Order: sequence, then structure tokens, then C-alpha cells
Amino acid sequence: MKFVLAAAVSYWWPVTVRIPDPEKAGAIIEQKLKVLFEPEDQDAALEQAEIYAGLTTPKERAEHERSQLTRVVRGWDDVIDEEKKPVPFTEDNFRAALQQRWFRDGLYRGYAESLNGEARLGN
Repeated sequence: MKFVLAAAVSYWWPVTVRIPDPEKAGAIIEQKLKVLFEPEDQDAALEQAEIYAGLTTPKERAEHERSQLTRVVRGWDDVIDEEKKPVPFTEDNFRAALQQRWFRDGLYRGYAESLNGEARLGN
């Protein structure tokens, strides 16, 4: 396949979120979803890294991290609520999910893997 030079690239990527098992103390369960990423270009990523380096409070850094994910995540699939009903990708739903540490960690891991072209085995 020939390389396609596109102005913007978006792609679906499998993401695994590891969360504490509510049934077994000390155990972890894995939940999977698909995420539509649209990565930043190199200049934008470098600019954001410089901004992050200048932040001094945990609150500033947390908001910057959430903003980065908001810029690169364009959608999701295979997300359900406690009643097993699909949860649509909306700004409010996404921001609520970002409040969970394990969700953010899963997204960061998945995003990094996608940029490196490496899906984890089993994803």
C-alpha cells in the first residue's frame, strides 16, 4: 500500500482500561473500548509539551492533560452504562469519564501505542 499524505488523519484504536475489581479485593479487571484518535501534529505536540513543562500546580497539570485528551479523542465505541446501554460520545460524557484516573491512564497508553504503531497483545 502506498503512503497517503493527508492533512488530518483519524483512526480507531483499541484501548484497555484497567480498573480495580469491585468484587475481589486487590484484583484488577480489564475493560476494552475503541477510541477514535486524531493526533496532533509535531509542532502542536511540542508546543503543548513546553506549556506543560511550565505548569506549577497539580490542578494546572491535570487540566492540561484533560485538554490534551480532548484535542486528540474524537469518539468512542463499545462504551456502555451500568444497565448495559450504549453511552454516546458527547463532551459531557467524555469529561465525566476523564475524571476517572484509570480511564485517563488507559487513553494515554492507547494513544502512545497508536503513535508507535503497537497494539498490545489481546487488545
